[in-house]
Amino acid sequence: MVLMAELSGGCLCGSIRYKIINEPILAYTCHCRFCQKDTGTAHRSALAVLNEQVQLSGKEIKVYTYKSDDHGRELYKNFCPDCGTTIALKTQRFPERQVIMIGTLDNPSQIDLTTHMFAEEAFHWVNFPKDHIVYARHRIADDGKPAMPINTEK
Repeated sequence: MVLMAELSGGCLCGSIRYKIINEPILAYTCHCRFCQKDTGTAHRSALAVLNEQVQLSGKEIKVYTYKSDDHGRELYKNFCPDCGTTIALKTQRFPERQVIMIGTLDNPSQIDLTTHMFAEEAFHWVNFPKDHIVYARHRIADDGKPAMPINTEK
């Protein structure tokens, strides 16, 4: 997934910088409607990390709170107050974790994405590579147990 032990990145204007210490939990692409609307495109590519793995520097992050119509839990969009770049997303469901936007990495080509979530909400023209792991919804079911991947052929 990651080609080096420490990753770094920041916002578009440089007001916020971060380092990720140790390997992320997961690199993935999310195709849910929230991620589609929030990014303005077909999906969000992100790294799931523990909060203590992230070292922030620069300006203070601004937070936008969104309550999901789908599951009723809150999502916390962390962004630069100057340029608006979304750096991370935190969730009420997993308070010990955050997801870092792969596009904010200094070298995003260090990351291999092979996991997809919320495939049932993916745009009809999205095709998943046969060797990728694809989940209909989240990879962790609402009961906390691992979800089963689905067949990737559409």
